[in-house]
Amino acid sequence: MSSRPAEPAGVPLPRALTRALTWVGDRLPAFLPPPDPAAPRDRLKPLSELALAHHWLAGRLGAETRELRVWRDFLVEACGAGLAARAAAAREADALYLLQPYLWLRAAGHVVDECEQVLRDRARAGVRPGSPGVLHALEAAGLLRAGQDWAGLCRTAVLGRDRSDQELIRDAYRVTHAVFYATDMGGTPPALSAAERDRLAALLHRLRGHAERAGRWDLLVETLIALRGLGAAYPAAEEAWAARRETLAVHCHGGTPLDETAAGRLARTRPRPDDAALFRSCYHATLADLLLQSLSVPGTRQTTETQGDPSPCPKPPHRQRPPLTRTSSS
Repeated sequence: MSSRPAEPAGVPLPRALTRALTWVGDRLPAFLPPPDPAAPRDRLKPLSELALAHHWLAGRLGAETRELRVWRDFLVEACGAGLAARAAAAREADALYLLQPYLWLRAAGHVVDECEQVLRDRARAGVRPGSPGVLHALEAAGLLRAGQDWAGLCRTAVLGRDRSDQELIRDAYRVTHAVFYATDMGGTPPALSAAERDRLAALLHRLRGHAERAGRWDLLVETLIALRGLGAAYPAAEEAWAARRETLAVHCHGGTPLDETAAGRLARTRPRPDDAALFRSCYHATLADLLLQSLSVPGTRQTTETQGDPSPCPKPPHRQRPPLTRTSSS
């Protein structure tokens, strides 16, 4: 599959962002989980991350961006076919986890009948979310009666105790994800005091320094997104990352490698564009980097120049949820 570059009306996208959108669009089938219903549930992680990125990018770049329309059609088909059947057949405790790709698609305004039926069945059975990530997806999909206290999660799970460097590195993604939940994926200030934001920013700067030294590019990008949401953007670090992104993309056919180890391996092996190892090494960091880049596109909620302004601002696009479009794959 080959996709044309994105072109939202009236907003020319930066070349690096267009290149990354195209990289993902050219590899959509690789996001599908194996057909074996007994395969580990984590094999759905790439599809969940694609759906999450689609939701946020559609809100920031426009749902009718050509590349994102291709993603949407792919997600609708994937959710109505194997995903719904897999979730329906899973243990009750796993059903909501498996439905995360659909929950993010629903958050973007698209209802798939087969998945709605699984959700109804699991609700009647009393199934409840088992992780903050699933709870976040349910909230975005409009399926919770009340909003969640994500700022409180940051207080208890991140700021509740001091961490050594070793402990902080161990918990790195828990820290960045808690900030994502509280800041709408880096797009809006959290309901935290200035002192709490400063403490979170200090932790994130420690993680950013570790990520740079260790060549953990996906973690570096996540820290930059989280710092944006706290109003503590670091333009110099973003500029340095933009230059490194260009160097790394040369050996990744336009994608972004997970870390320096993957980058070195790809430079040595020079995989074909359709190589499965290339996809595994780059898909997560490429999606994360798309989310970071989307925060700087003119006309979106935040740019580097507006960071640090804690004044009230309009609610981000996802808060004004798009009207639901019902789709059945049958």
